Amino acid sequence: MAAMDQDLFQTDPVLKRAAGYPYDITPTSFTFNEGEAAPFDPALTHGRYPVIGYGSNQSPLRLRQKYGTAHAPIPVQRGWLADHDVVYSAHFASYGSLPAALRHVEGTSVSIAVNWLDDEQLEIMHGTEWDHYHYARLTNISLRLAEGEVLSEAYVYLCFSGHTVRDGEPIAVAEVVAENRRHKALGQLDALALMRARLAPDAALADFVKAHIADKELRVTRTRQLGDAAIAPRHAAHEVVYKGLE
Repeated sequence: MAAMDQDLFQTDPVLKRAAGYPYDITPTSFTFNEGEAAPFDPALTHGRYPVIGYGSNQSPLRLRQKYGTAHAPIPVQRGWLADHDVVYSAHFASYGSLPAALRHVEGTSVSIAVNWLDDEQLEIMHGTEWDHYHYARLTNISLRLAEGEVLSEAYVYLCFSGHTVRDGEPIAVAEVVAENRRHKALGQLDALALMRARLAPDAALADFVKAHIADKELRVTRTRQLGDAAIAPRHAAHEVVYKGLE
């Protein structure tokens, strides 16, 4: 990638958002309150839905984009999900990124967050995950929370669009930490560069990304091209609760 092209992803706010995914993942549990990360309060988790965040839903920045600053507190608890990894989905987000997908991978444990949501907060989250994801309940899992509890069930948005591949294998998201990772990882900017090489090799990377941000029809076409070359999702035992658009 040319240095000038790379600099644009640091200075242009539109490109910076695309390349910054999954944003500011925090290493510790926190309470998302008034748009900021405050100390974690475990008492707030009672009576709420444990919803796994494995991409940008781990990020205070992304939560602020979804919930603003006037909202009830949201406990966000770090954890490790056994027999899973976070890979790239085979679709482009409206803001240009190649988003994450959860994949069942035996022997790998991945660092995730649990967003403890009430009914109103869950409805807001549904509205932001409508495209390419179904809201589902995972069963028979091992999700060890940072504060010691182990969950055997939790909710999650599962991607059914397929998972992007390189050399026939899913591509792990480098920004998400995992133990005993089986699949090779790429960062967001390198993943976008790989997609550019496949779909528009003559375009500058910045132009490639801005094009599918600005043009929804082009984004749909490119997503379809990714899907044609994608590998099928692999999910652990689950029950779909709420269907989005595939």
